[in-house]
Amino acid sequence: MPTPGDQLPGGPQQMARDIADLKRQVRELRAARRLESAAVGAGGLRITGGGRLAMDTPARIRMVDIGTLTDPQYNHGDGSAQQAIQLRREDGGLALACYSYPPSGSEAQTWRLFDRSGNVIAAEDAATGSGLARPYLPVPLGPAYEGSWDYWPRATATTTSKLWQGRFYKQLPSVVLVMQASMDTGGATGTIEMTVDGTVRASASVAFSVSYFTLGPYALDGYDHMQQIDVTVQGRRTAGTGALRATLYSAYQI
Repeated sequence: MPTPGDQLPGGPQQMARDIADLKRQVRELRAARRLESAAVGAGGLRITGGGRLAMDTPARIRMVDIGTLTDPQYNHGDGSAQQAIQLRREDGGLALACYSYPPSGSEAQTWRLFDRSGNVIAAEDAATGSGLARPYLPVPLGPAYEGSWDYWPRATATTTSKLWQGRFYKQLPSVVLVMQASMDTGGATGTIEMTVDGTVRASASVAFSVSYFTLGPYALDGYDHMQQIDVTVQGRRTAGTGALRATLYSAYQI
C-alpha cells in the first residue's frame, strides 16, 4: 500500500541520496585550499568583517598584505586591531606601507617608503597631514655680501642689513636655519633674525663670542604645498662698536 512519502518525486530514497550528495559537496568546499584561477566582474571584490588580502611568493614569502595587523603593538589606543597596507619585496623586505604607530601617541595612518636596509626614505607628515615628514629638504640660500667675500657677511649699523637670502618651495611643515655668528669687537652686542616673506619669525642675541644659533623651526601653516617662500637672515648691532658677522651652516624644511 503506497504511503504519502511515496508521492514525493523520486521517493524518500532519492531524497536521502540528494542530501548525502549535498553534504559531500559542502565537505569538498570546506576542504578546498586555494582558488587556482578566477575572474571578478564589474561588481568587484569586497573583503569585509576583518578579512585580509594576501599574496605569497612560491617560496611562501609574503609580498602583499592588506588587512588586520596581527602584532599587538600596532593596536589602536582602544585595543582594537589596526587595518593596514604593507607591500614587500620578493625577499620579504618592507617596501611601502600605510599604518600608524599608536605607542608614539599618534593614530594617524601615514605612507612610508623604505629602502632595502629598512630605513624610511620618504614619508608623509602625520602631525599636520600636509607635505613630507621625510626626507628633510634643504632650503637653498646664498650670501648677501656687504664687503669682501673673504669675510662672513656682516652688519655694521644699528638698522638691519640682509646677510643671507633665498627662496624655496614649501614641501614640509616648518623651516629652520643653523647659523654661526659673533660681534667682532669686545663689549658689542647684536641681533640676528630670520624673516619669512619679510616678517621676522625668529631671532637671537649675539655677543663677542663665536657661537652657533638655531633660528626656528618656524611653522609654515599659512602656505600651500609647493608655494614659493622667501627667507632672509638679517642682522644689526644693538650696542658698542664694530660689526656683527654671521655665516650660514645649514637650512632645512622639517
